[in-house]
Amino acid sequence: MSNVERLRMLHAVWRRGSLAAAAELLHVTPSAISQQLTKLEREAGTGLLVRHGRGVRLTPAGLLLAQRSDRVLAELRAARADLDSLTGETTGVVEIGAIPSGVHTFIAPALTGLAVHHPGIEARLHEVEPEVALPALADGVFDVVVVESWENLPLTRPPATRWTELRDDSAMIVLPAGHPLAGADSVRAGDLADEIWVAWARPTLANAWIRQTLRERGIEPIVRHTVSGFGTQFAVVAGLGAVTLVPGMATTIAPPTVVCAPLEPVLHRQLYAVQPQGETRPAVAECVTALVEAARTWGS
Repeated sequence: MSNVERLRMLHAVWRRGSLAAAAELLHVTPSAISQQLTKLEREAGTGLLVRHGRGVRLTPAGLLLAQRSDRVLAELRAARADLDSLTGETTGVVEIGAIPSGVHTFIAPALTGLAVHHPGIEARLHEVEPEVALPALADGVFDVVVVESWENLPLTRPPATRWTELRDDSAMIVLPAGHPLAGADSVRAGDLADEIWVAWARPTLANAWIRQTLRERGIEPIVRHTVSGFGTQFAVVAGLGAVTLVPGMATTIAPPTVVCAPLEPVLHRQLYAVQPQGETRPAVAECVTALVEAARTWGS
C-alpha cells in the first residue's frame, strides 16, 4: 500500500504531534513530510490528517494506520537484526544521533577507528540535542544516541532503553579575552550578575539549563542573544562582549578571542550512549564499544 518512509513520517507526526516536530525528528522539511503524506493519503484512499488550529491531527483512519505502523517499523528493525545475525559478519548501517560537544571531540575519532576495524559497518552521524535524540531513538530513527545529563537537570530515562556511561564533564564560563575576570582560575556566577548573556535558542534543554543554573546560583540572567552552535556563541562573546556557559568539552573549539574558566562551584554532567533495550545487532554493539573507548581516552 505504501512505502516504509511514508509510514515512518506518519508515525513521527503521531508521536510528535506536528509536522514541524516530525520534520525535526526525521531531518527533513515540513513541506517534504506534507508532500509524502499527501501521497500516502492517495494510496490509502482516505484522509489521514486534518488541519487543527496551527497544526494537524490524525483522522480515525490516520490514527489506525499510525498505530499499525508502530508494529510494522518494530518488525522491520527486528528483521534487520536477524539478517545481520545470519551473515555471521559485523556489517550494516548504524544511525547515530549525538550532541554537538560529542561530535566536536571524541565521536569522530571513534567512528574513524570503527571504520578501520569494521569496514563493513556504515556509521551515519547526525548532530541532535537530547530532547530530539531520545524520541527519535524510540521511533527507530536512530540506533544509538549520545546524550548529556546535567546533575542539576537530569534527563528522564525512557523505558526499555540501555544507558552506557561514556565520560564526565563540567561547566565552563566563557568570557571575552579582555574581560576583567579573564585571568581567573575559576568564576562564580554571582560575579557576572550584570553581564549580558548568550544562550542557545529556545525552546531547548540547553537554554533551560543555562537559565536554571544561573538562577540556582542567585542571578537572573540577562539573556539578550540566543543562537545555536558553540562556534556562533563564541563569536557573539568575542564580538559583542557577552558571556556564556558551556560544557567543558565545547571549549576545544574556542577561539583565542575568548577565555574559558571553570564555573565555581563545579557543575558536572555525564555523557551516555543510549540504545533500545532489545537491540541485538552486532554492528550497534561495536559502535557503542568504539564510543566507550574513544570517550575514555579522549584528551589524554
